[in-house]
Amino acid sequence: MARLEVQLEAVTYQPTILRPTDTGTIESGAFSVSFANVDATVDCRINGTQLKAGETISFNAGSIHNTLGRFDYAATGSELLIIVLRK
Repeated sequence: MARLEVQLEAVTYQPTILRPTDTGTIESGAFSVSFANVDATVDCRINGTQLKAGETISFNAGSIHNTLGRFDYAATGSELLIIVLRK
């Protein structure tokens, strides 16, 4: 009987935690990005889409070699909590 060899790639992801109160960008190449608008009353924007106070959204690239594109955020007047995972 033939032997099947499976090789797995170990990947370590480095988390970065941001707490901006202005505008900015998460450059492409991340494996996962999560946004939480932790302000009690003021909305913010992620890629031009409103993220209401108290809402959270997460993006995951899926497979090991997939990555996400660029994200622009505008947290002026609110407080955004962002977690980014990169290789």
